[in-house]
Order: sequence, then structure tokens, then C-alpha cells
Amino acid sequence: MDWSRAKTIFIITFILLNSFLFYQLRELNHHNQITMIIEATLQERLNEMNIVIEDTLDEEIQSGFLVVGKNVVISEEEINGLKDQEVTFVNETTIISRLKEPYPLEQGSMSQQVKSFLEEYVLNGDMYRFSQQEEERNQLQFMQQYDDRIMYSFDEAPLILQLNDQSEIVAYQQMIYEVDETGREQEFLSGLKAIERLLNEQLITANQTITQVDFGYYSFFKQVGDVQVFAPMWRISVDGEDYLINAIDGSVQDVF
Repeated sequence: MDWSRAKTIFIITFILLNSFLFYQLRELNHHNQITMIIEATLQERLNEMNIVIEDTLDEEIQSGFLVVGKNVVISEEEINGLKDQEVTFVNETTIISRLKEPYPLEQGSMSQQVKSFLEEYVLNGDMYRFSQQEEERNQLQFMQQYDDRIMYSFDEAPLILQLNDQSEIVAYQQMIYEVDETGREQEFLSGLKAIERLLNEQLITANQTITQVDFGYYSFFKQVGDVQVFAPMWRISVDGEDYLINAIDGSVQDVF
């Protein structure tokens, strides 16, 4: 073997590798500097317009996927383990359960009591998070979570707790999504960039307050078959008005 030639090739390869890594590092630093300048400029713009952001912006959400929820078939074996309730099947993926005794909820500690109820009485109860209270129907509605983010559906909520006139839980209806990522990983808009989209669309004006900046997954179409697609969205609340901004393409959607 020609050791002199091999040594020369090794040195050239090492130099090329170092040059490539230096270029990548320089491009990364350049990108970070541009991002910092843009964010600083936007913050100055918000300050000049006297727009206050009360919520903490989540800096961890940088990239991700569309997610798909598929209805899970619930088995007889699974519901046999549920305590103090009588379960009937609406279909193979949806159940209605009636409690043998009402489960009381007290106003002062309702959230903790609901959490305890989900853990004790509901199949995979820790997968759900409170969405809204339907006062006319006397219901508490819950959406499923994916990666600690709520999945909002156009269809009926996957978990509905039915209350009586004494604010006691007497029954619930449940379905479960099996959730998977789909498509290619894509870069997400930051919460600050989503706010900038609303500014550019003149949906936020001077002297307003941004009370909430929340990230979640949303489906805007009724479920077809047993599959539903959810897109990543920023939900931004401005003085009582809610706006949804697609975290991939920046489009502003209607809130359902």
C-alpha cells in the first residue's frame, strides 16, 4: 500500500469534512441570527401598537406531522373490568355507560374530582382532557390528547360525561382514537410567527390583549369511515375572539 498517498487522501478528506461542518455551523448561526432579528422586530412592532401578550409562548414546538386518528374497536373483555357501571355498545367503537350510583362533583374541587372519576371509571381515562361544558345538555365534553396536545374534532366529542340536576355524573359516552403520524415531518410556525400572521391580516389591532396562545391538533371535516385527519394549529385568543392559524402553511382558519 502507498502509505504516503493514503495519508494525503486522509488529510484532504479531513479538510473537506471540516470545511463542510464549518459551512453548516455558519448557516445555522446565520439562520438563528435572522430569526432573532425578526422576532426582535416583531416584538418592537407589538410594543409600538401597545399589544400585550399575557400567555407564555411555547418555544419547544419546532416541527412535526399531521396526525391521523382511527377509531379503536372496544372489546367485551376491556369493559368487563370497569367498576360499578352498566355498559352497552352503540357500535363496536362507541359505548354508553350508566353508573350504578351517581358520582358527585363539588364546585370547589370539580376538576380534581373529574380527574379522579376518569382514572377510576373510564377506559384509558388519562387520555382525555376537558374541552367544554354544554350547559343546555348538562354535559362535560372531553377531547383526546396526542403528545400532551388536545385533538379537537368537528364531530361529537369522543368522551361526554352526562350530569343530573345535582351536578352528579350519571352516565358517559366514549370512543377512543388510535393516533399515528402521517406524511413527512415539517417545520412549524412559532407562536410568535402565528401572531404575526394575525397582525398582517389586520385581525389584531392596536391596544388589544392576547390572552392565550395554545398549540393543538384540529380536524375541520366530519369523519369519513373510521379515520380522521388532524392538522397542527395555533389557537390565539384576542380580547374574547379566537383565531386558528395552521402551523404548517400559516393560513387562518375559522374557529368551530
